[in-house]
Amino acid sequence: MSETKHAILVVDDENANLQKLKRTFIDRYIVYEANSGEKAFAVAQREPIDLVITDQKMPRMTGIELLKRIMKIKPDVMRIILTGYTEVEDLIDAINEGHVYRYITKPWDPKEMRITVRQALETLELERENRRLTIELQKVNERLQVENLALRNEVRRYLDDDRIIYESRAMKEILAAANRVARADSTVLITGETGTGKELIARYIHKHSLRNDGIFVAVNCGAIPRDLAESEFFGFRKGAFTGASAHKKGYFQVADGGTLFLDEIGEAPPDLQVKMLRVLQNQEIWPVGSESPLRVNVRIIASTNRDLNAEVDRSRFREDLFFRLNVFSIRVPPLRERREDIRPLVEFFFERFQTKLNRKLLGIEPPVLDVLRRYDWPGNVRQLENEVERLVLLTEQGQTVRRDSISGIIAAAGPSMPESGDDASSPQQFEREDLDMKDNLVALETRLIRQALRRTGDNRTHAARLLNITRQSLLDRMKRYNIQ
Repeated sequence: MSETKHAILVVDDENANLQKLKRTFIDRYIVYEANSGEKAFAVAQREPIDLVITDQKMPRMTGIELLKRIMKIKPDVMRIILTGYTEVEDLIDAINEGHVYRYITKPWDPKEMRITVRQALETLELERENRRLTIELQKVNERLQVENLALRNEVRRYLDDDRIIYESRAMKEILAAANRVARADSTVLITGETGTGKELIARYIHKHSLRNDGIFVAVNCGAIPRDLAESEFFGFRKGAFTGASAHKKGYFQVADGGTLFLDEIGEAPPDLQVKMLRVLQNQEIWPVGSESPLRVNVRIIASTNRDLNAEVDRSRFREDLFFRLNVFSIRVPPLRERREDIRPLVEFFFERFQTKLNRKLLGIEPPVLDVLRRYDWPGNVRQLENEVERLVLLTEQGQTVRRDSISGIIAAAGPSMPESGDDASSPQQFEREDLDMKDNLVALETRLIRQALRRTGDNRTHAARLLNITRQSLLDRMKRYNIQ
């Protein structure tokens, strides 16, 4: 707000003094005038004033009494009082109680008065800005509390025993192992293919640990640029390098008192592996630019889709770090090894995406589930989730999910559609279809992948999009089928 928009109320029972005050400020501010306390209070009630300058000694209502009354209706208005030397002692209590910003003794100098008023209005603007920021901060905090509660509830939905969706014996054993290690505070290494739910198991362990009131920080070690890895994980001090204008906490400090999940630890560069080993050994970090280490209390859970034993043999991963991480190991099997979980997962995702996408469908036709159960799901649960979301999107409101909505490469793994006139329930037909599927699935997937690569000029990202699978799923298949 500029000075020209500030409004000042000047009050004096002597007209000469009143006019002098008015002349002093009229060129810079909006000026209201009153020759008594009663009239001044009436002006304050109806006008948006920012500052009051009043004489102390007036009949019927003194300047201090006026300011006290104005404070009750406009507590942020700045208050200046004019007084004679003999009245100063009477003002001390008022000043100490905050009724008066400043007192000015008579006779006053117009130049000094302008400076005092300017300083008072600058103080007013600072106080208003501080109040505005405080209110905004309170609103942000309230919103964050609501969002945090919602997030905790959302996470709790998927971390409770009945929200980790499974029917297989393999997953039952995994949760039993997770419960055993959860309260031990030991380092855990979770292995398994991409998309199997390794982070879900890590969150489950954190939730059932003694650190469940602390924060869970998940970091993908392969997603951080190598030259930023040290500062991201360990933080930096102000002035450590160009652009370091303030201290910054790294992931280990952020996770202090909680759990740090190092996703895809096998992707960590060698120099970062050395520093991580030091943290695991000493529970100390050295922020970039720091002259001394900082103690941290962090539980480490790591995951990898690589064979770290083989990576150690190839000198791509430090053996000592591997031993530090592999205190307690949990292997999450791929979805093709626990097909019993496919049906409940499909049903769970089906309900979830109906809510998320605001759709109301009648259900899923049995042949759809047959196809989904037969497919190998190289992208595992993540790929299955994406496929169910796609099916919900493609199905018209009030209809059932049909087999012809399934992605082509996935549909090829399922039983063939019965030809016209065939008995769809014939045991001989199902037996023939099952046999054909097992004999021809690899050849069919290989042919489709080669066609997609040719059409896209060997662009793997575009080929994966054409096949309606993830790029990682395409790379996994190319490796499995030895497609160059």
